[in-house]
Amino acid sequence: MRESFFPKKAGFSLLEMITAVAIALLLGAFAFPQLNRYWQSFRLESAAQSLASNLELARYSAISKNVNVVVAFDPAASSYESFEDRNGNGIRDTGEVLLGSFSLPRQVEFNGAGLLGPPSSPSGPVVDPITFSNDKVVLNSQGKLNGGLGSIYLQNGMNDAAAISYNITGRMKAYRWDKSSSSWK
Repeated sequence: MRESFFPKKAGFSLLEMITAVAIALLLGAFAFPQLNRYWQSFRLESAAQSLASNLELARYSAISKNVNVVVAFDPAASSYESFEDRNGNGIRDTGEVLLGSFSLPRQVEFNGAGLLGPPSSPSGPVVDPITFSNDKVVLNSQGKLNGGLGSIYLQNGMNDAAAISYNITGRMKAYRWDKSSSSWK
């Protein structure tokens, strides 16, 4: 038997490679929207949980240090900070300890567009994403709210929403917006 001058080549032909890439692109086109939706939902849930945890830490700090603690929100920058307010003016002055500075994840913002509020008993559209006076939650040395009840609304790019709300007794509760029924759960 005569050997060929060119040995057999192992591997894929150009047509096989193009077919494999086309199939991968088609699968990716179907999977990408679902992955994007998952990440947006994850970011919103993460932001709501972090906010609730940071509000609880501010409460515990107020109690343990026997001082007012302010959580001040900056809706335009999608951020907030908590600090000890030793003189009770609601502003972080020199010498007052910054307890934390936090930013919301990408594509999550303080927003209440298209939502009904307050979450515990909706009576009308949400006009302000942070319903506390001057966009500040003030916790006194007993860990109770100075200034009554209020809510903080978060939304992602897919118009999913969450809210952290304080009731008349000062208890915090987290809510999730159900778009299908246009109600809070």
